[in-house]
Amino acid sequence: MQEAVTSLGSPKGVIRSCREVNLLQEDETTLGLKMVNDRNLTVHTYNEEVAMLIQSNLTTYYHLLEKWMEQIRDRIND
Repeated sequence: MQEAVTSLGSPKGVIRSCREVNLLQEDETTLGLKMVNDRNLTVHTYNEEVAMLIQSNLTTYYHLLEKWMEQIRDRIND
């Protein structure tokens, strides 16, 4: 099965597109978008409180990325 190739210019666009093709569920998409927002904060802020808040989310983001990669592998192998 040949998939259409989509050109996307932003991480949020990629996450939304993954939702559209059922690689992510709605709650995973929301978490992915939050992850991108946190990433953006890390490059634009030097606030320790913000850094600690982002650090507390890293395990959750790791599990999201792990599941996302599993979904991609499954899709490739189908």
